[in-house]
Order: sequence, then structure tokens, then C-alpha cells
Amino acid sequence: MMVIASETLFAHPPASQPSGKTSWWTDYASQITGLSETAKSVLEADCKYIVDKGVLGAGRPEMGHWPENRVRRGLVMGSVQSGKTASMFGVTALVLDDQIDLVVILAGTRLSLWRQTYNRLQAQLDVGPEGTMKERRRLLIPKPGEVAAPEGRLPLSNLYKFEPAQVRRAIRERRPMIVVAMKHADHLRALGKSMREGIFPAAGAAGRPFNMLVLDDEADDGSILDALVEDGEDPVYGKLKQIPRTIADLWDPRASGAAPGNLYTTYVAYTATPQANFLQQDHNPLAPKDFVVSLRTSYDRGEMLPRETTYFEPKGLKSYYTGGEVFYRRGGASGLCLPTGLDPSEDRNAAVRAFLVAGAIRQIRTSETMGPYSARKTNFDSRDDVKAMCPEPHSMLIHPSAMVRDHFDVALELLRWAGQSDAVQATGELSQSSAYLSEQLSNSLESDAPIWSIWLDKYRESAAQIRDSFDLPQVVAFPSWVEVEAVLRNEIIPGTRVSVVNSDPDADDRPNYEPWQDDDGWHAPTDLSTIFVSGNVMSRGLTLEGLTTTLFLRHSNQPLADSQMQMQRWFGYRGSHIELCRVFAPQEQIDFFASYHEGDEALRQVVIQEMNGSASSAPTPIVLQGKHFLATGKIANLGTQPLCPGSKPFVRLINDGNHPDPNVDLVASLFRTRDSEDVSAAGLLRGRILSAPLALEDSAELLGRLRFEAYTPGAHNWQAEMWRQVQARVEAQGGLLDRKALYRPPEPKQGASASQVRRDCPYALSAYLRLWSACLTRRVTGLFPTESPLVPWSMLDIAERKQQQPRFWVGIRYGDGQAVDQSPLADLSFAVRATRRTVEDGELVATWGSRNPDAGPKSYRGDEFFDYYLRGETPQAFVADEPTWRPVGSDGLILFHINQVNGQIHPSVAVGVCIPLGGPDQFAAVVSSANPLRTAGA
Repeated sequence: MMVIASETLFAHPPASQPSGKTSWWTDYASQITGLSETAKSVLEADCKYIVDKGVLGAGRPEMGHWPENRVRRGLVMGSVQSGKTASMFGVTALVLDDQIDLVVILAGTRLSLWRQTYNRLQAQLDVGPEGTMKERRRLLIPKPGEVAAPEGRLPLSNLYKFEPAQVRRAIRERRPMIVVAMKHADHLRALGKSMREGIFPAAGAAGRPFNMLVLDDEADDGSILDALVEDGEDPVYGKLKQIPRTIADLWDPRASGAAPGNLYTTYVAYTATPQANFLQQDHNPLAPKDFVVSLRTSYDRGEMLPRETTYFEPKGLKSYYTGGEVFYRRGGASGLCLPTGLDPSEDRNAAVRAFLVAGAIRQIRTSETMGPYSARKTNFDSRDDVKAMCPEPHSMLIHPSAMVRDHFDVALELLRWAGQSDAVQATGELSQSSAYLSEQLSNSLESDAPIWSIWLDKYRESAAQIRDSFDLPQVVAFPSWVEVEAVLRNEIIPGTRVSVVNSDPDADDRPNYEPWQDDDGWHAPTDLSTIFVSGNVMSRGLTLEGLTTTLFLRHSNQPLADSQMQMQRWFGYRGSHIELCRVFAPQEQIDFFASYHEGDEALRQVVIQEMNGSASSAPTPIVLQGKHFLATGKIANLGTQPLCPGSKPFVRLINDGNHPDPNVDLVASLFRTRDSEDVSAAGLLRGRILSAPLALEDSAELLGRLRFEAYTPGAHNWQAEMWRQVQARVEAQGGLLDRKALYRPPEPKQGASASQVRRDCPYALSAYLRLWSACLTRRVTGLFPTESPLVPWSMLDIAERKQQQPRFWVGIRYGDGQAVDQSPLADLSFAVRATRRTVEDGELVATWGSRNPDAGPKSYRGDEFFDYYLRGETPQAFVADEPTWRPVGSDGLILFHINQVNGQIHPSVAVGVCIPLGGPDQFAAVVSSANPLRTAGA
């Protein structure tokens, strides 16, 4: 049993290996290259956590803790280009060591992704030469060689065929079966049929539990089932989504025979963009119900235990994961993201020059290798010679639009700019994967020297900024322009290829980074230095090695966070040359990317907090979106739930007055112990107000002390869960001093049921003010200021925000009723005249009272400006159909109303609050008609 602190990584010891055989994990770990020792230890710990808490989280089936349907569903959240596949293979290795009978890996919705995953599994997990020894260790479907065969050559029924005799022997000998299937409805149907015919009979007769693990790679791609859309579809003729159903059919077939009663299945969704996975309905067969895990990435901060979203990597910047935190936060001053201008051609030309100069610098830094042009012209004796002599790949991505035709047009324009004047020849070269930049482009190195050499200067400036941002000991060295120009002329420009990658038959299928062989010998990989022109096909799964430069020629008109997050292929492990990386995009698009990162980090912090606890089921984390973008397009009827209660929330909830109202005591005590004065306007006495405002925290405490006899919601509801998740993000930046919850509702009396929590919960008001106070000393992720929803709170000047924090004036609004003659209000030094507002079902029918938008300076504008009349200030102008917000830096207002209608025995208290702009807010994605948690955005 391996234990890290209090975290048990295995609930039971792994099965022992037969004599002479190494474990699957040992073999896999030996193939992982390029990871530091720290990174390997974190990978192993995270994989073991997934196995122990997820796959085997219910223990062995015979222990009796599995769900009645014998299925557990969970999700593993990685980061874009961070190594999710490494985790998926690591989990596979560990469960194989633990004698799981069948592992099914669903490897992408496209042929290229399926083959890529299969080949990686063979190279990293299923190691060793093909032969009898390997066959005795596992049963691999499809068989080696069949995946690489031309599509359609082998019927799918044969591709996924299980020989019953082999299956019976494998089950008897506890020899695992591994399937790598394409996530396509036809492939999944064929696999399901083969399992029902070839595996289920033998599994059912095994006389013991049969364990299956299904790992769904890129699980938000094709695996989402939107029940709200499909509820209206005909079950036979409707356009029902097939992939999620055919996945679930693997363990719960809808037809052709039921699964054996001893089949126990765990489904694990792997994705970097789980927005739709979390928002889909709980009853959907692939929704994560039992566990959720967030993988960690390497950085210059983060503890191992308790877990954080990042872990400290002692090897420094070269081993850091360079994601949104680097590109949009720490590297913001380094010029890594550059806004494009009004001329797409000029933007393209500048980006290409930046890419080529970066390629020359990288080549000079690795002078022991050949340049891309020389490597392309050389015949090598062996594959090892190619690997030893060729440089690391250097890539650029141009994203013109989602239209395939645009990709070819941009590629042809690029080749023409570089000196290829024959459009017919250029078109042919593109279709034959041989469209290299013309050497005529080298002539501009002299004629246009300043616009080339400026990129060397910009990279030097970036390196200096990176040194300061990450506290590096020195700036990385740079060559002279003379050296850079020579390499550009002789190697980089003539050795750079232009490639269109999309679904068109004349386009490339995917990048090629592997050596290849023909009758002349071994050759360098095709894509040592390549400018890829592509659309959405490059936004998922396929890796662009050495991507340094990305160009978006336009921003999205319908931005969706999950889809556009997948486009960030510049993320990865690029610390060794991060100063050479550039993202060119419209400023609006760069802002979108930064906002996506905020929401993503907020989601991870909540999941990590749950992992550090002892939750017995999967969390339902808040999924954030923005004012101008949605979290996902895979779920219909998506709306937004803000966190801020608005500019002037009013608590309509009120006690019935049959008994003394404790809130009357609260108000009387406040005004008895503090100085106060009258408020008059337009010749009338309007009420009483404290002579000095309350601080933000004191205002929160005042509102938090309100009590309502018919409202005790407790802390087990969607409102409480939402605030717990917000607090997790706050405490990720430092614990609260009082160590109390932001949201503190009263609990029901012992034996009583909790009240149904309200959307206008009064205790959410006090929680919001506590949050505002906490954010004045923390750069909390996933929040933005109410006056500027495009600016992350984490990027604000916190000192300035602290100076602008509001105080709250506290007043009592008089009504037209009689003066209250009961203690404790009658004991005050001033008479309190009650309001006589109608109450129905325990709520005020009306909220804010007097309101006159056209009131002049000497008239009374309305109760929401009650405190302005104490100070002699003029309220801001009224704008029709717009909420009246107090400006940033203004004070707020808490206005009590003492209500007592005819026949009411005791007066009772209602309260309204005016909140200035400048506080924190968020946009939570919500689904109409979903369960209360998801509807509430929690």
C-alpha cells in the first residue's frame, strides 16, 4: 500500500506479477521520456488517485459498495496540451496490474486521432516486439497492423472481432483484454456487437466479477447527450445523437441481449474542456456522477499536499507547463500575445517573419543539428541517424476561418507573397505536400532588413521580461543579426513548407514528425519547419510539435469557451523557448482567451478542493462563461446566472408580526448605540439615518444577523454549494482570517426540515459583501468587476480597489402609519412611523417605495437615494430601462422598513440594499429545466 500523507493511493495492494514479468506500470514508466523526476512522481500519484478514488472507488464488487446498476461514471480534467494521454495510459497500466479484465480506450472521432492513440499505446504501454510472449500477456484489439490499413479494407465486424476461445483463455488466466476503438457510431456498434457475442458469454460464465474500464479520450467531443434537445425527438425517426448511446451500449445494451449480471463497469471521461460534461443532465448515461479529478501541471508554485492546481517544478522554466497563466498573466508584459490590425495581409506577413526569425534563432541555439533545408536534402543511413541529426520541429499555425476554401486561398496568398508567382504550380504543390517557400523571399532580407531584424530585437525584449517575471538568473543568449540572416537564407526559408490541414481530399491528413524510408534510405520528417493553415480540425487532439507562432485572422462571431480553448495549441511545455512564442489575434479574441483561462482555473480550484476533502460523490462545479461568450454550444437553452445580487436588491421576506420580530431588536439596538439624524427631502421627514456609515465587513455582519421565523434554509442547498465553490477560489489565494464560511444561513431546528432556499436569499447578500471584502486582498480567478465584465478581477489594481471599497449608510424609512409604540423601538430618542405595505404569503407585495425619476434638485427622487439627502448630494441621472447603479467608489445603502398593517400585533422589518459598482461578479452557465444545482449555476 502506497500512502502519501493521509491520502491512500491504493485501497488494496496491486496484484502480483507472474515470475519473470515486470509490471505494466514499470514498463510504461520506462518509456516516458522528457519528464523530470518530479513530473513523473506527480503523474504516478495522480494516476493512482484516479484508480483508487475513481476506478476502484467502490472497492471490489464482492464488498457490496457498487451502485445497483454496477456502473460508476467519472471525469478527469486535464489542460490543453498538458499530457492527458500520459495520464490515461498510466491509469491503464495501473488497472492492468490490478487485474482489470477489459480496458476499452475510445480514441477520438477522426481516423488520424484513432491511429495516433493506437500507435502511442503500442510505443509506450504495449512495449516489446510482437510475438508469442506479448500475446500471452494481453489480448489487443484491433490487432497490430490492422489500424494502419486503408479505411474500409477490413470490415468493422472483423476489426473488432473477439475469438471466443481466446477470450475464455484470457479470462481463465486473468490475462487482460485491451481495445482501442474509434469514437464513431459504426465502430462502436461493431465493438458492442462483438463484445456481446465474444466476451459476455465467457464473462458471465467466469464465476466471478468481470471488471471493465472505459476511457473516453476527448470526452466532450461527440460524447455529450443534450437531453433537453432530444426530449422532443421521435425515438425511432428523430435525429438522436448516437455516439453517447453506443458508448453506453457497451455495458448496458439496448438490444441484442443484456450484459451479464457480473459485469462491473467504470466509465472515465478525459477532457481539457469539461463544460458540457458538467452541464449535461445527471440522468444522461455518460454524465460524471461518482467522481471528478483534476490533473496538476508544473509551475513555479504549488504544494504536493494538500493538492493545488499546479505543483512546484524544481527544474525551472524549461519544464513548466506554459498555459494561460504564462501567456495571459505572467507573460503579459513580454509581448507573447499581439493584437492584429486592420490589414490581414500585413498581419500575416509580420507573423510569418516572426516565425521564420524564431526558427533561425532556435536553429543557431542547436548548432549540432542540421537545418531543415539540409536535412530535407539528405539521405540518412538509419532512423537513429535522422533522430540525431535533425532539429526539433518548428511550427506555425494560421487560422483564417472554419471554411475549407479559405484555407487554400490563404495558403496560396502566402506562397505568392513569398515569391511563388505560378498559382497552378502552387496549387499542385499544396496537394502534393511539397509547397515550400520560394528562395526569392530571401531577397527581402536585404531590401526589407528593418522589418525582419526588428523581431530579433522584440525577442530580446521578451526574454528580459520573462527573466523578470520568473526571477530567472540570467537572460537567454541571442545571436547577432548577421548570424540570423545567414541561417534564414540558407536553411529556414528554403526549408519551410506550407501545409493545408483539413478535411479536403487535397489537404494533408495531419502533421508528420516521424522519419520515413524509401529505396534511397531514411529521410527527415516532413514537418521540420512548417506553416500550417487550418481550421477547427487542428483544434483537438492533434499536436503541433514546436508551435511558436499562431495567427488568427479574425475573431469568432459566436465564441464558445470549450471549442476555442481547444484551439490554444500554443499551450504545452515551451518554456525553453517561450520568449520566441507569439499569438497574433484580434484584441477581442485575445480577451476571450484570457477570460477562458479565468473560468478554467476557477473550475480546477473547485475540483481540487473537493479532491482534498472526502466527498463520496462527484461535485457539481460551477461552469463559468462571459457576458459575450457561452461556455459551450453542445448544450441547448444555456443561460447566465450572475453572482452579484444587483444594484438594489430588496428582501421581500418578512416575519408575520404574530410574535416579536428579532429583526426589530437588531435595528433598535443599532440605532440606540450609534448617533443618528433625521433625513428630510422636499419638505417632508423621510426617516432616520446613522451619522456615520458602516464598513464593508460590518455591513455584511449586520445583514447576516437578520432572522426569519419561516426561513431556515441551512447549508445543504444549491445556494450554499455555489458559495462554497466561490469560497474555494477565494481561499486558493489565501485562507480567510476568521476561517468561517462566506454564506452563513441559519440551520433549521432539530427535527425540522430546512426551508427551500430562495434565489433572493438574504444571507446571500451578506455573503456577497464578505466576498467583496475578501477580494480586496486577493486576485481571485473567475471573477470580474461589475462595471467592467471583460476585465478579470485577477488583473486589477487591488490597492486601488481597496481604496474604492464602499461603506454602507444605514437608515430607517418612515411610512404613513402610526408611530410604533412598542419596545424597543418606542424607547428610541425619535419616533419611528411604520409603513403599511401589503404582505402576502410572508412576502411584501411591493419593494422599494417612493420613486420619481423626473424629480428635480429640490424634490425626492426615491428611497434608493435616501442617504444622498443627508449629504446634500444630487442623485445620478435616471436612464430609462437601465438599472440605476451607484458609481465605482460610492457608498452603499441599507434601508430598513418597519412595517405594521392594521391588525398586526407586532411590527416587523423589511430591508433593501443599494450596492455600488466595483464589486466582484461572475457569469455562471445555467441550463433551463435542469436540476436545482445546475439551474442555479452551482
